[in-house]
Amino acid sequence: MFGMMTVVVILTMGAMAWACAVLALAMRARNARRLALGGHGAALAAGDGPGISVLCSGVRQSGQVENLLSTELVRYEVVAVVDAAHYPACFERLVDRYRMIRVEHVPSDEFPARGVRSMWRSRKRCYRRLVLLDREETTQEEDFDAAASVATYDWLLPVHGAERLIPGAVERLAEVLGGAEPGTIGAVRSWPGEAEVLLNRDAVSAAGGFGQRAGRKIPRSRRRTLWEPVLYERRFAAAGKKRELGLAACLLAAGVVAAAVMQRWGMVVLLLGAAVLQCAWVLTRLAATDGTAVELRGAKIWRGKGRKFGVKNFTLS
Repeated sequence: MFGMMTVVVILTMGAMAWACAVLALAMRARNARRLALGGHGAALAAGDGPGISVLCSGVRQSGQVENLLSTELVRYEVVAVVDAAHYPACFERLVDRYRMIRVEHVPSDEFPARGVRSMWRSRKRCYRRLVLLDREETTQEEDFDAAASVATYDWLLPVHGAERLIPGAVERLAEVLGGAEPGTIGAVRSWPGEAEVLLNRDAVSAAGGFGQRAGRKIPRSRRRTLWEPVLYERRFAAAGKKRELGLAACLLAAGVVAAAVMQRWGMVVLLLGAAVLQCAWVLTRLAATDGTAVELRGAKIWRGKGRKFGVKNFTLS
């Protein structure tokens, strides 16, 4: 019995240490993000850093494209894929809004580009970073392959459906890339968030495209983790998480008292470990979102502590 209790205590303490370490990393990332949003990361945005191409599949609203174009990174572009046959109104709005004209579609040989009807670029210099593909809608992976075949830069950031970029996220990704030796990174993970967010073009091409789960084929030694989200988490409500944190704390405290009264010390250790894990998880999510994600009808504002920033005038589906 004593041996089993020792194993339980060791495992619980290890889990608690891991949770606290993750929380510390999330807090550090939050502080770095606040510095970048405060203007201290402008050097990367203005310098000759790594180039990032955002590949957007499933565009339904022009506001999503406007959000993707809001970053200040110099070497940056957005390749949006829209099915003009099924969503003509959205396609026409994008063409009118950004003064798009049809250009020759010349895909690279690295990625398959099936189903592309036409390619469009803007006549206005301020929107030259936007590329529009009219493609028959099939799967997101095939959309990403078609977008990557005309992308300019070496780093690819796939964006699904109605997802939006968090302000400053692209600059933070560029900061991670700029701080590493060339050729040492194949993918940048985002936690909490998508498994692999930013992927090296050569790695995806060597894997045979996005449909082959290129991120999983990249060695772990060439992966880096950004301990903050890159895309908006649409279902996360900070206020609800705070209530969840308080309720969990009350229930676990009652369980610890009951177990102590019955002198079930193993149960006490387990409940204390569960309490620490739950608290660390919720606090990590709150640190990652840096405040409250407030959803309004027709707009969304990302609120930080003592400031207000974000993208307005769009709706989430």
